[in-house]
Amino acid sequence: MGITVEMKNGEKMDGEQFVIGMAASELSYIKEEEALKAWMIVCRTNFVKVASGENSSKNASATQNEGKVADVANIGIIKNIKQKNLNLDYVSMKELEENNGRKAYLEIKKKLEDASDATFGQVLTYENKYADALYHEVSIGKTVSSEEIYSVAVPYLISVDSSQDVESSDYMDVKILPYDEVLQKLIKADKNGRLEKIDKKQNIKILKSSLKITKHTDNGFVQEIMAQDNKWTGEEWKKIFDLNSTNFYLENYNGKLRMVTVGKGHDMGMSLYGANALAKKQLSAATILSYYYPGTKILD
Repeated sequence: MGITVEMKNGEKMDGEQFVIGMAASELSYIKEEEALKAWMIVCRTNFVKVASGENSSKNASATQNEGKVADVANIGIIKNIKQKNLNLDYVSMKELEENNGRKAYLEIKKKLEDASDATFGQVLTYENKYADALYHEVSIGKTVSSEEIYSVAVPYLISVDSSQDVESSDYMDVKILPYDEVLQKLIKADKNGRLEKIDKKQNIKILKSSLKITKHTDNGFVQEIMAQDNKWTGEEWKKIFDLNSTNFYLENYNGKLRMVTVGKGHDMGMSLYGANALAKKQLSAATILSYYYPGTKILD
């Protein structure tokens, strides 16, 4: 790969070893060999893309930037990059061992290294540019397009069926909170201090009577929530209440607020749970990637 990463502790690491650490950061849903290969290619693509000056991750920042991607020819001039500038999820082998125990760690490490060897140098491209290989943990039963979420059309980030995801234990999550607890969380997150200036009982009354979702996408991803003249984006609400995604609905439930969330992540690109399910059906890594990123190619 020819890229060296300067880690936060000052040590130098080969780029491919960093990619292995990226893959190790999200293994909850990736168990099958072909799914792990596909996941390794996604991680490597995102690493090289960022190293060449573009942002790419499950946070979809590059897609928000009108889908601009880096030309594959540019990576040859990249030699060194600092970890702090990557903004990519990463788990060290030491952390992996601490989290899993020695025996399980050795098994996981070997699987990661085998997947790295089997896909070495492979990246996902579209029209000779690095693809924006977005991913998420669990879909809502299908993936959604970048156009729906960010109003930016990317040819390979379109909606595809991923109905096997409904079988995941993380497909749906329910949280029920008393309104006074909801209020406290909102006050804590209120930068303008508007809610804090209003009487607590009055605030709770406002929440109970006027809290509603006012804008959402066709597939239910929340864009705006209002309570009287107070407004939050779906992302803000997700962060405040630690929800799995912005695909949720709100309802009164026995005098409390019930929040029902579907899916985990932004729902664009490859579903990790879905990729593993396809691998169980004997689909290859290449087939899985072409399914979730139609029109892309794997470049060796």
